[in-house]
Amino acid sequence: MVKQIYADLKSSILFLSRLPMSFSLQAPLPDFTRTPWAFAPAGMIIALPAALVLWGTAETGLAAPLAAVLATATMMLITGALHEDGLADTVDGFWGGYTRERKLEIMRDSTIGTYGVLGLIVVVALRIAALSLLVTSLGAFHAALLLIAIAGLSRAAMLQPWSLLPSARPSQSTESTETTKDESGLSARYGVPPKGVMMTGMLAALPAAAMLLWSAGWPAALLGLALMQGAILVLMRLSRHHIDGHTGDTLGATQQLSEMGLLLGLVWTM
Repeated sequence: MVKQIYADLKSSILFLSRLPMSFSLQAPLPDFTRTPWAFAPAGMIIALPAALVLWGTAETGLAAPLAAVLATATMMLITGALHEDGLADTVDGFWGGYTRERKLEIMRDSTIGTYGVLGLIVVVALRIAALSLLVTSLGAFHAALLLIAIAGLSRAAMLQPWSLLPSARPSQSTESTETTKDESGLSARYGVPPKGVMMTGMLAALPAAAMLLWSAGWPAALLGLALMQGAILVLMRLSRHHIDGHTGDTLGATQQLSEMGLLLGLVWTM
């Protein structure tokens, strides 16, 4: 049991970040019909270095906006901008194509367009501004704890569209080029987590939710959670409308918009 929990957590960290962990090329692919329950605790672990940067720089006298920039940069370095890439591709695809097939083709292209650039600018700017306000209002320690909590909750949020929406891109091939992503969908390659895994993932996110409540207080935490869920539902509706399902890119966008909902809810009441 303990070995299985550790294996699932390790697989989730490897999937969601570039943190150095032992990995064998001969090892079988993770069973993503089971392991995504660990996305929340994996997200909290992934966020630890960024939280330490935010706390350490702010506590030693660096201005809050600069501390927020450094923490954001650290998080992007750790994740390889995985979720930011998904957000940019989603925005490019949804609003850059006129047909479902063209939208998916744009999302599969690894180059970035105007919509994606503007989307990233808005999201990163909001993240830096919100983190800066949290440091100023609550102090560096509580802001760092909130960064960890938000990282866990926003990654657990990815389980909703992954479990509840069909795959928009069925398996076609496993070939890719320098400018084209794998044509097969995430679910076609790794499987769809059943609803039971989604519920387990929500339970695994309870420590992150408790950290959110303790650090921010009930009003701010509840508003943040409400805005996060609203962002998830809106993106799921858009995904159904534009591509009739989910892709790995839309899951990354879910994480980013969930994070924005949480941050906006927290700073809105301060």
